[in-house]
Amino acid sequence: MIAIESLRNKLKTLILAANRYPLTMLFLLAVATVNVNSINLGMEDYSKYLFTFIIGALLSAVGQQIYERFYTKMSERIILMGVVVLLSTLYYFSIRSSSVFSMENGTKTAVMIFALTMVFIWGPTIKSKITFNESFMSVFKAFFTTVLFTAVIAGGVSSIIFAIDRLLFTVDNKAIPHALNLILSLFAPTFFLSLTPLYPGKMDTSLTNEELVLREEKIKKAISCPKYLGILISYIIIPLTVVYTVILLIYVLINIRGQFWTGNLLEPMLVSYAITVILVYILASNLNNSFTSPFRKIFPKILLPIVLFQTIASFLKINELGVTHGRYYVILFGVFAFITGLIFSFLPIRKNGLFVAVLLIFSVISITPPIDAFTVSRVNQTNLLVKTLKENNMLENNTILPNANVSTEDKKIITRTVSYLNSMNYADEIEWLPNKVFFYDNFKKTFGFDEVYDQPIGGGTQSWFAYLDWERSPVVNIEGHDFMIHMNISSSQAGKTGEQAISLERNGMRYTLMKQRHWDYFTISVMSEDNEELIQFDTKEIFNHIFENDQESNEGKGNMLTVEKATLTKENDKMKMTVLVNSIDAFDSQYNADFYVFLNIK
Repeated sequence: MIAIESLRNKLKTLILAANRYPLTMLFLLAVATVNVNSINLGMEDYSKYLFTFIIGALLSAVGQQIYERFYTKMSERIILMGVVVLLSTLYYFSIRSSSVFSMENGTKTAVMIFALTMVFIWGPTIKSKITFNESFMSVFKAFFTTVLFTAVIAGGVSSIIFAIDRLLFTVDNKAIPHALNLILSLFAPTFFLSLTPLYPGKMDTSLTNEELVLREEKIKKAISCPKYLGILISYIIIPLTVVYTVILLIYVLINIRGQFWTGNLLEPMLVSYAITVILVYILASNLNNSFTSPFRKIFPKILLPIVLFQTIASFLKINELGVTHGRYYVILFGVFAFITGLIFSFLPIRKNGLFVAVLLIFSVISITPPIDAFTVSRVNQTNLLVKTLKENNMLENNTILPNANVSTEDKKIITRTVSYLNSMNYADEIEWLPNKVFFYDNFKKTFGFDEVYDQPIGGGTQSWFAYLDWERSPVVNIEGHDFMIHMNISSSQAGKTGEQAISLERNGMRYTLMKQRHWDYFTISVMSEDNEELIQFDTKEIFNHIFENDQESNEGKGNMLTVEKATLTKENDKMKMTVLVNSIDAFDSQYNADFYVFLNIK
């Protein structure tokens, strides 16, 4: 009976959360519906709808928090809901103009999601006796509790479906994805919202003393720091942060010289340190003991020179590499962290929430043209490329003039800027840049030299490229193959937008050649009419095969491939697949490959 009553109470809290956030529930239901279609139809791209509904769900949750804090009338609630729907619609049309859900749209969406999450935490604390630190603790606890419950339920449901499929009868292979969709899209966020207390607001005047006392108890329980979490923060996380700080300061003092400021190691270390200190400071703000009190007094002041180092290092890298969207955000974060350090250092703990206002201002700046990260980086990289080309007499009347007699440093700049513009799909907007500039030998034909990348320092970034030497190997034997398909893959092909489904037919049988994203690369597979996978090829094998002997000897250099070297074959009792590489390049996490797929159906 106790277990049944507990289950009943949990279901009741979920229902109350759904009633409290009705518009959020509608958006979450839309998210689940989009995922259902995505699972069923596979190759269709629903990312624009998916992220629109996610943004809508977050906006509506924030709107409800604002309503509870400052308003009482139903008409005011309806107006807030209308504003949420309008903003969600504007978001959809702002990304609809793009043909794909690109890195630019993805990054801007991520910034919006993060900013709205912070507003969700901050909103109930505006002019309230509840502090931002307390609200953050409540959300922190609710998040990890939700993760735990969701993981247990998802694992249990998946295990049950798997057991039924193996032991009793065949279950559709989409059953588990559909089940996980419902758990992650509906249960998890609803459960999280059910753990969010109803904070003090304007409607409190209509409550009785008993109701106010009951609400105070719920709020106190939600914002209190659990004993074990307090021990973890005070006696483990803070000492580890102190040790990390000492190591970082020693490293800075020992290595502070010219190359140190532009090294690849400094910037990510300082950024990660600043994030750690800010997070630990907020969590420790609810605790008072011999570890947390000195930490709150000293470490925000240590944060100030550290983020100043980081920002200077980032600015120096601009002189060398120009502005990219990543560096834009790193510099913006440095300025934000410095202001946050000032707030934490000189204002009372109750004023910690002011840093969220700074965060929101910077978030809006970073996604608003023409001062957003992507417009600034596109203009800067294009101008840097134009400047370098003109200095070498390589650009005249919007036409690139090949020139092999360019300094190595300028070759690196040209390669780097063109690579960035190409990876961000900006090259298509520059009329004098050719299409597919990194395929085959287009780069050399355009600029007069092969790509030249920065040599890695201490095992850093590596780069390779190669292409088939058609002059030396003009003939390819295609005997015994039924189909030849031209394909390409690129790291810039994000999510489902880079996927393909090509229909094939032989002897009255229909087949589908599928290109699908798998982790960082793609898989090429052939499916039968009955949706049976006949063969699969992981494109990562292409890079492993072509560059297997180039790790040391040919890093940063180009290779001419013979047909034998450029050919990979995979075969089973149903099908033979041969891949012939036309051109391939890899730099850091970016890559491009152009190839032909030959199929022989047995």
